[in-house]
Amino acid sequence: MRQAARRGTGLNQLLTEEARVKCNDLLRAWIVCLAVMLVYSSASAQRTSEDSEEHEQTAVQQADRFFDMKIPQGFTAEAVDEPGILKWKKDSGEIYLVVGDLFTPPGDTLFKALREAAEKDKKLEEVRSLQIKGGKALLCKEKIPEDPGRLRAWRLLIITKKKMISVDFSAPGKDFDSFIPAFEGAVNSFKLKS
Repeated sequence: MRQAARRGTGLNQLLTEEARVKCNDLLRAWIVCLAVMLVYSSASAQRTSEDSEEHEQTAVQQADRFFDMKIPQGFTAEAVDEPGILKWKKDSGEIYLVVGDLFTPPGDTLFKALREAAEKDKKLEEVRSLQIKGGKALLCKEKIPEDPGRLRAWRLLIITKKKMISVDFSAPGKDFDSFIPAFEGAVNSFKLKS
């Protein structure tokens, strides 16, 4: 009888762990889907604007109209084939910026969902809300990877009334510490314009 009860308890723990793993997988999939939607929406906006008689520039081409971010010294812009994405690089360090339209009503729901998903992600060592006038921002810092050659990243997510901006700061784990001052400077310099 006791052995059956122990097996039942073990089965419950196994099912609970399996449910937790599935939940984490679903949250990660949701975040990936959100990123794909951002890229697709930006590409769609680019095609729409190209078709119109009044050729309007995309939000990224007019980035200085709604946000500012100081690009760290030594980082140079690199060409990216996808509209809505900007990239800067210095040695092994990279900064990617993606701008997209929001297809959900702005507010706390999306921000809370992103924050909760990030807080449950065991690969992150820190999840912090930042004060940015005109929007909500979340900074997610990955833990140091076991493999020093693997990329480590910080992600800055900003949600405004109409846009979502994702900025990834990355470098191999072995080099990441040398980029921290530059990445912190860029994060701290990010501002939305009125």
